[in-house]
This record gives sequence, structure tokens and C-alpha cells, in this order.
Amino acid sequence: MGDLPSAVPTRSGEALVVPPVEELLGLLRPLEEGAWGDIPVLGTPLRDLRRRLRARALALARAYTSGDPATAPEGDAAACGGGGPLVVMGHQPVLFHPGVWVKFFLLTRLGARPGVVGLHLIGDTDAPGPVGATVPVLRDRLERAAEVLVDLPEGVPLEAAPPPSPSAWDAFCGRLASHVATLPAPSLAGRLEAFAQDARSVHQGARTLGEFLARSRRRYEARAGVPTYWELPLSSLADTAEFRAFALHLLQDPGGLRRTYNRCLEEYRRAHRIRSPANPFPDLEARDGHIEAPFWVVQGGRRFDLFAARQTDRVVLGTDQGPVAAVPAGPEGVPALEASGLVLRPKAVALTMFVRVCLADVFIHGVSGARYDRVTDRVAQELLGCRPAPYAVATATLHLPLADVHVAEERHALSRRLMDLRHNPDRHLAELTEAHRRLVEEKWALIRALEGMRPGPERRAATRRIREINALLASALAPEIARVEARLRALGEQEALEEVARYREYPFFLFDPGEVAALVGGASREPAESRAGGDGAGPRGRCP
Repeated sequence: MGDLPSAVPTRSGEALVVPPVEELLGLLRPLEEGAWGDIPVLGTPLRDLRRRLRARALALARAYTSGDPATAPEGDAAACGGGGPLVVMGHQPVLFHPGVWVKFFLLTRLGARPGVVGLHLIGDTDAPGPVGATVPVLRDRLERAAEVLVDLPEGVPLEAAPPPSPSAWDAFCGRLASHVATLPAPSLAGRLEAFAQDARSVHQGARTLGEFLARSRRRYEARAGVPTYWELPLSSLADTAEFRAFALHLLQDPGGLRRTYNRCLEEYRRAHRIRSPANPFPDLEARDGHIEAPFWVVQGGRRFDLFAARQTDRVVLGTDQGPVAAVPAGPEGVPALEASGLVLRPKAVALTMFVRVCLADVFIHGVSGARYDRVTDRVAQELLGCRPAPYAVATATLHLPLADVHVAEERHALSRRLMDLRHNPDRHLAELTEAHRRLVEEKWALIRALEGMRPGPERRAATRRIREINALLASALAPEIARVEARLRALGEQEALEEVARYREYPFFLFDPGEVAALVGGASREPAESRAGGDGAGPRGRCP
């Protein structure tokens, strides 16, 4: 694993899993503790920090996931404490496309293996802005319609937002349903209604918007069989003593952290010929002696960049609004950080570095995450002296059944034919008049003469005359040229419609969970509605 290829599949029904699933299954094993030696994290050997964090995270995950008994896995999340591998993935709890969803079914397949524990970290620390979905709608033509469930203000994370009211949820689903009802694909309306019902069933127990969306997705996903993996909000993981120790360890030398982080980013941009200073994410800044760190501070329900400064034996933490805490620089800073009430959350690199170094044996990425984690590998190697746990890549492409998508070949063939009609009209004239014959003879005489001509006025004149002859000959083919041009215009319009049909970002709830599970060889298990005593309304996935 490690530095993996990450091309997104282009055809509907294709999945990318690297390494391939069977090979990945054979690679699942706990990381060797000797790989880290006695690497200290704020004075604690990394292997000890990992043991403590794994036990704490899995206990928290068991308590959280069991909050919805209908979708809780059988067994005990603490099983990997006996030495089995822990496979981790994470994603924001939004209405993402099925290419993201396939990671969850892969995690379920891996978590079904004896001794393997799967853990999904719900990215509720993300601040996505508007939360909603884009669905197709057939008006005068096929189009996309975007509907917003909650328009989060800038900087407001999902963990700080309340779940939508039942009326707001029903109104949102009603707007989506009105669009979907226009389509010649009745199965989509059934899937949307099934998802809407699943969300209503978990609404009362959800404390935040992130939790509501995550539990709704898991309920709908469980129609293909109860997931085998456990879940834990990232906000809960970031509230552990182990995360605070990891963060404070990196903040011992804010300037050195910034230099290493920015250098690794610059090396990545240079290696991949990226010019944008914001890609894959911006450099850390320095302001008035305070250094930006790869963490957020959540205050008043909003996220702010964290800035840090080392002052002898203390680390001063703050935002661009001013200082917020000062804690001892050593291990005693961990309880002091908790006592301060400061809500600390990791940014992208700090997050995956923490999870891959301190928690996981294998991490599952999507394509974008796999790209930026090449930076994470370099940062971890330089700051901690170790390579993080390996990662796999999983994604897929699925299109809705809205249109045939086979116009590209015809369009290409017609474009070539149109070019030939204009540049080689003599090949297409069924009958040559005497005038046509003289023009053809002149054209080929000029073509033969061009072979011996040097660049200059004579060659340019001959080339110009060949174009004039082609235009004269092509005038006899005007009806055929007009027919081909008309068909190309029609195909262009059809291609625009099919671009809407082939849109890859439609939300997962318009797709059948069983079909998505089958992309990674997911196996049927007991559906959630049978465990919950439900009526089984809506589609139920079937997997081999």
C-alpha cells in the first residue's frame, strides 16, 4: 500500500479499490510495534499511546454505535484489543455521492473478517457551509436542481449545528421528491422515500446535524445488511487525552512545525507541478510572533485557525482574535489543556497523521485524500520519525438510469466524416463531371508538386489553390455536409443532456444500497429493518 494510483473510474458500475479487495484482505494485520521503537509523544512511548487510544476510541465507538440498536454490529468493538487489525476510515456526514459510499461497504466487508475491527470516524468537525443535495429534474429538458437542507454560516462545524426540525426535513425531502417525480425512473422516488423514512426514525435521538445525517445514512445503508463496523464522531476522538497529547507534542516548537509542514507542501507542489499555493491546502502562516498550526479552535459554535507561540516552558494558544489558553509545554500540559476548556480540532494533515500514526493499522482513503496524504507521510516522517499506517484507496462511479450514453462514438465518427467531406470531397463524389475531373487532376498535380517545393510564396499559393479546389468540389456535396452538420448539432444537444445524466455527484440515497455494496463484493447480512421490527418499506439491497 502507500503511494497508490488514484484514477477515478469513468464508466458507470466501475469501482477502484487499490490494492484489490482480495489482496487487501490478505494484507490485514496489526502493525508491528517495533516499527516505532521508543518514539516518544510528549514523553509517552508511541506504542503505549496507541494501546490507550485504541482502547478508549473503541469503547467510545461501541457506546456511540449502540445508540441505534437496529444498526449496531454484533460482537464487541474491543475485540481488536486482542491483537487483531483495526481498519479506519473517515468522511464528513453530508449527502455525498455513491463513489464515497463504496468506502463504507468496503469497510463492512473488511470488518466481517474474523479478528478485524472496522471504525468509521464521522467528520463532524467539518464546516461544509450549505448542506443539501443535487438531483436531476425533467422540465423542458433534463437539468440538475440543487436543494439546501441547512445553510450553515461560514465556519460553523456540523458538531455545533442542531439537527433540522422534522418539518424542515419533510420540506426538504418534499422538494427533492417533486424533482424526482418528473423522471422516467420510478425506482428513484422509492429510494428517496425509504431514506426519508430512515432519517425520521433516527431524528429523535440525534443531538447534532452531523449525528442526524450520519445515523440517517447508516440506517439506509443497513438495508443492504447491518454494517459490521463501528462509528465514532471525530469530535469525540479529538476530546481524548491522547489527541491532546499528540497536538501538544506537535506544538512544542510551533516554528519548526510550520517550516516542516510548508516545506513538505512545497515539495509536493513541485513534484506534481502545482502552481496554486492553496492546493492541496494553504501554507501555515506567521503573524506577530504567533505561528499558525494545523488545528482549529471551536469557540461560540464556530471554527477559528489556531496560532501558537512557545514562551520558555509554556505554549500560548490563540486565534486571530487573541490568546485563549497558556499551558505547560510538557506532559503536564495535557490535563491543563483539558481544564482550559479549549475545544481543539485537527485540520486535514494533522487528522490523518494522528489516525494513521496513533490509531489505525490500515486506513481507507478516497481519491482526494490519497493524494494529499503523500504530504502527510512526509510530515510524519520528519516530525515523528516514523511512517504512518498504510492506506488503501476506494471509490466508484455510478450513473442514474436516465439516458443512453453512447453518443461519443457516433459524434467522433461524424466529425471525421465531415472533415473528410470538406478536405477530400473527390473521394465522395459518386459521379465526376468533366469540370470536376479537371479540378481533381489539378489538385493532385499540385499535391505532387508540393513535395518538391521549398517554403515560400510558391508553396503558399499552391496550398491556397488546393483549398479553393476542395471548396469547389465540396459544393456538390452540400446536402450531405448539411445532413452531417445537423446530426452533429443534435448530438451536441443530446450530449449536453447526457452530461446531466452522467453526473457523478448525485446523492447516495438515489442509489440502491445492495448495488453499491456489490461493487466491492459486499455480502448480504440481516437487514436493519428486521432487527428493528420495521415494515421493510422501500428497496432492499441484494448482494452476492
